[in-house]
Amino acid sequence: MDNGNQRPEPKLEAAPASSLDIEQIWYILREKAWLILLFGLLGILGGLWYIHKTPLTYSAQAVIEVDPEPIKVIGYEEAVQETKDPISEDMAQTLKAVFHSREFAQQVIKNNDLLDNPNFIPQPPGSKPISLDDATGGLIGMENINLPPETRFIDVGVIHSDPEMAKELADMLANEYCRRAMQERTDRANTEINYLQQQADKASEELTKSEADQNNYVRENKAESLVDSHDTVVSDLRSKITALSAANADLLKLKADDEQAQRDRGDVDALLAIPSVANDPTINADKAAVADIQNQIEVLQLRYTDLHPKMIQAHTQLATAEDALKKDVLNIPDQIHAKRETAEVQVANLDEAVKDQEGNAMNLDDESVEFKVLQRRVDTDTALFEGVLNRLKEVRVANGLDSTGMHIFEPAQLPMEPVQARKSKTLFLGVVGGLVAGLVLAFGLHMMDSSLKSVDQAEDVLGLTVLATIPRQTQSRLKDSSMALVKAPGSPVAEAFRSLRTSIYLAGKAKGRKIVLFTSTLAGEGKTFCSTNYATALAQQGLRTLIIDADLRSPMIGSVLLGDRKVTGLGELLSRKVETATIHESEIENLWILPAGDLLPNPAEMLARSEMGEIVRQLSEKFDRIVIDTAPVTAVSDTLLLLEHAEVICLVAHVGRTPRKWLLRAMKLIAEAGSRPTGVILNQMPIRMAGAYSYYPGKYGEPEVYGSRNGSYEGGGGGGRKKDEPEELVESEPRF
Repeated sequence: MDNGNQRPEPKLEAAPASSLDIEQIWYILREKAWLILLFGLLGILGGLWYIHKTPLTYSAQAVIEVDPEPIKVIGYEEAVQETKDPISEDMAQTLKAVFHSREFAQQVIKNNDLLDNPNFIPQPPGSKPISLDDATGGLIGMENINLPPETRFIDVGVIHSDPEMAKELADMLANEYCRRAMQERTDRANTEINYLQQQADKASEELTKSEADQNNYVRENKAESLVDSHDTVVSDLRSKITALSAANADLLKLKADDEQAQRDRGDVDALLAIPSVANDPTINADKAAVADIQNQIEVLQLRYTDLHPKMIQAHTQLATAEDALKKDVLNIPDQIHAKRETAEVQVANLDEAVKDQEGNAMNLDDESVEFKVLQRRVDTDTALFEGVLNRLKEVRVANGLDSTGMHIFEPAQLPMEPVQARKSKTLFLGVVGGLVAGLVLAFGLHMMDSSLKSVDQAEDVLGLTVLATIPRQTQSRLKDSSMALVKAPGSPVAEAFRSLRTSIYLAGKAKGRKIVLFTSTLAGEGKTFCSTNYATALAQQGLRTLIIDADLRSPMIGSVLLGDRKVTGLGELLSRKVETATIHESEIENLWILPAGDLLPNPAEMLARSEMGEIVRQLSEKFDRIVIDTAPVTAVSDTLLLLEHAEVICLVAHVGRTPRKWLLRAMKLIAEAGSRPTGVILNQMPIRMAGAYSYYPGKYGEPEVYGSRNGSYEGGGGGGRKKDEPEELVESEPRF
């Protein structure tokens, strides 16, 4: 049969490799990424080897613990322990800035007489003594400060050529920082104590004066009997005085807290050290929220990785809760100031109310009113003095319990082993050199690779029209790949087979494209995958389509479209075990199957009989289209015996795998058989797309089917079929 209209003769000799374009370069980079990265790693190893040859240095490290479960006083009679949260990011940056500051480094140098230490920065004999500025820069350059995440530790490291000096410098830095922190906290506490002491002295003087005035009035006017006669007025006035005294005491505390909060504005940890801040309900709620999310993360880590959506959501919630805590703490100074202003207004209102009540008492005799006024002043001054005194005691107790916020957790140890100096530039050059070498090798391997990788290259090398390109798919969709048009009708793969249907439709006259044969060069290139999906595309177009499994050595059509049940087919018909062919209807409308049936010991001899041509002729009268799936053309001669019965011959090639010389050999064998391919189908074409595909299981590479992986034939036999299943796929099976 004619197999298409007049076309240019296909090329039977290898064509020279085409030049690279942007698309091919991108493909090479993706395909050989592992090789390029491997050479990049080798470059890193080379850089590390070079670093190994550099002079040896030693590293010593002391560890400082910040706020190890500080004790915060809630009241003079009661104290509770509170565990601090990990060091925040802004506090971590502040701590590092202190260590790297020139003022801190100079203080360490002066306090430890490092300018007189010849081992600190060794100088050549006869040179000038090192200056303070140079020593400061040298010390800062030796520092290696690190704050481990989720901890309250500061790793104070020093790198020096002398191990003894490295240890001493690490301890000097750590001790100086702790001394500095202790001094700052002590100064801050002393400032608050001095302020409270001044307020206490002032309140004591006021109380003494008011008590003296009251006693003098009583002695002079004998006013004790006036108390019982004004119980109602006195009771009301006393309640207001009590409220005013409490408000004054609260205002005094708020003033002290407000002044301290304004001094520590922006310092989260310092603000949390203020009792009124630490006991704020909002802050406690934020702390509880952070702790609860951290507990949830610990539970989730037992089941999920950090990239799991639940872990990502939990970390996001934790960051949000920590930000909320920080934001609320930083808002506390404004809140305390607002509370202070409110308290001042409240005191003013209460004072006005007391004055009003005093006005009511003015209706009484002057002696009684004056006595009550003096009594009120005594009560007010007493409450004020007691409030200031209690606050002063609290601060002193807190200062004694928590005199410093940090201590040396672990002194520096004498380093026994040297460490390597950092050579960032060397590593960078090593990585760049390795990557360049990997790129050169990757492109060199590509130039030596003889497989086809693009449509233009295939048409240029083979001289054939590319009928369709089937997108590459991942292994995750192998199970559904044979029925792409049914299970994923909107996928790029399904669209590719509709394009194949159109390409073959336009390949020639209608009467010359009824019988389509699919073959490939080697096993595993996807010819069965292409033939089944092409037949499905024809059936979905409304054409009565029959697909024949003429691969009598490793049949796949039956297992793909009929399942694992054993049915009669082409093998029984050719071996004359049955007289008529059983055509099996598939679950796809308008698609019928003639499976391979039993495996034959001599399939080539059976296909060479005249019965095969008669079978194809009779079936072509019953169906609109016939699709024949055959064996690889270079593996065995079975396909060559079927070429004369086909009107369209499709050669399937696996992109990036099938060598050109094997494709040219397949075309030569087809030409020697008196036919020529209508076109080539490029399967597994790499493109940018969602999802991926790969179907054909590659049985042809097994020696017991067709031979070795290069497609040579070593004998018949082959894989068997699974046991029969009792359920039938269709109800009617027409016979021809």
